[in-house]
Amino acid sequence: MQKFLYKIDYVLQRFLTSLLFTFPIIKLIKKAYFFVRFKTTYIEATNNVVITNFDKPNQNSGITFLGKCVLSRNIEVDICGGIVMGKNVTISDHVTIQTHKHEYDGFSLYKNKTSSSPLEIGDEVWVCNNVIITNSVNKIGKGAVIASGSIVTKDVEDYSIVAGVPAKHLKYRNKINYGKA
Repeated sequence: MQKFLYKIDYVLQRFLTSLLFTFPIIKLIKKAYFFVRFKTTYIEATNNVVITNFDKPNQNSGITFLGKCVLSRNIEVDICGGIVMGKNVTISDHVTIQTHKHEYDGFSLYKNKTSSSPLEIGDEVWVCNNVIITNSVNKIGKGAVIASGSIVTKDVEDYSIVAGVPAKHLKYRNKINYGKA
């Protein structure tokens, strides 16, 4: 039954984030669905966005939004391990976030053994286009920027700019100063 509900949720999110639902009046239906599904009004999703449990449900499954989050086009977010999204998070086009992995050492591949891990994405994080965040990442620090095309396999420090395959620290950005323009 749970697998069936996941499939319905997946199809509904694909449909509700289709191009049709970018029109202002119809956009309200999408916002209502995200409110019912995730109990938040903080999600601003454009088209082809899916936030769901891609694996077996567990006690950590779910997502919490602490503030506004902009999700651009063609995004898949796996919430199997649990995700906490900070305030003012921007996720650009073609991003995949994974919180579970398939185990292969000492197990029959046929048994489809998986494990999951939680992920915390800090405030003011920008995930650029074509990024993959793997299940081995537990924290993306406040103010971090992940450059386009990166594959993130390790935690990212606060205000760090990372890039590459696998993503590596390039430099730190200046801390956010809300008092001055």
